[in-house]
Amino acid sequence: MRHEAEAPPRAGVILDRDGTIIADPGYVGSVDRVALLPGAAEAIAALNEAAIPVAVATNQAGVARGYYGIEDVRAVHAYLDDLLATYGARVDAWIFCPYHPDGVVDEYARWSSDRKPAPGMALAAADRLGLDLSRSWVVGDSDCDIELARGVGARPIRIGNVDDPLVTTVSSLAAAVSQILVQHAARGSRAEELLTFPQMRYDSAYLFAERYAHELAQALATVDVAAFDRASKVLGDAYDRDAAVFVCGNGGSASIANHLQCDHIKGVRVGTDLHTRVTSLATNVEILSAIANDIGYDAVFEYQLESMARPGDVLVAVSSSGRSPNIVRALAWAESHGMQTIAMTGFGGGEARTTAGVSIHVDADNYGIVEDAHQACMHLLAQYARQSRMAPDAVATTVF
Repeated sequence: MRHEAEAPPRAGVILDRDGTIIADPGYVGSVDRVALLPGAAEAIAALNEAAIPVAVATNQAGVARGYYGIEDVRAVHAYLDDLLATYGARVDAWIFCPYHPDGVVDEYARWSSDRKPAPGMALAAADRLGLDLSRSWVVGDSDCDIELARGVGARPIRIGNVDDPLVTTVSSLAAAVSQILVQHAARGSRAEELLTFPQMRYDSAYLFAERYAHELAQALATVDVAAFDRASKVLGDAYDRDAAVFVCGNGGSASIANHLQCDHIKGVRVGTDLHTRVTSLATNVEILSAIANDIGYDAVFEYQLESMARPGDVLVAVSSSGRSPNIVRALAWAESHGMQTIAMTGFGGGEARTTAGVSIHVDADNYGIVEDAHQACMHLLAQYARQSRMAPDAVATTVF
């Protein structure tokens, strides 16, 4: 989860160095061995012009092997900074790994989580530049670059003549950047349906599960903790006042609404003094079908609120898209009749996100991932309420 004051993470590009930006004659540790590849500087300048952050992540085992030192690597990067500047280009972060387990320099002769394909350098780039790796690209000419991309959930682009149907392969950095700019522009124009997970067929359940887990973690990281705090206060205040809490949702979101009733009635009572009044408007098929048949499905939640809700009560509306008419109508009615409202949304958030008094928004574009994140948020709200009403010494010894 992110803090409200933090800038949202952005897409960026992580480049390999040798064989991608400069020629790779082997162990480039001095400026006299630096030769820019054709079009590389111009490609980086194009990324700069598009305001896409650029990091370079390069394995420099030559340090561990004793061929050159740390300062030599930095000198090469300083030289490249000057050289790229003559083309109007810049690299925003140079990151390198001097370690190798077969090294002869004791200080660097070890395994490191920074050495590609391990994720360390990509994570460092994300931290330094504020990148969302799931929306970023890794460009390189070797297997370790592709594995790095897969390991952190970024999009791999390979330079070279390798036949891999699961990886975009191009002839040069310039060609890679051309594709990146097209995809970035499409995302900026909200054509994200073409770019969301999954973007390709996975023949390995292992790889699909690995990427799904990464996407879910990224989605949860977009939730504003300040919004979670506000929602917790709304619910806590309702419980203190013995106000009623209503919850609604369609499809998979209906199951989250029903689960919320379970956890916020039964779950929160264990070890506490809480006796809450929580009702799911999505659980009674008889009343749902009667309203839908006689009045219309858009009214199935609003109609129930008209009969049961009172000013000061709370409505929690769960909607992946945030656009469902019955959700929006229920929120609008609640707001206009003195209720407090909380919405859990995904995708663009829709009207539900802007109508609700508190919005817990998940920035993701896959229904399963949004619903899984909403389920986690529901559990967070319930478990936070429960532990806050327990004796401090009882929390650590209780199973949640």
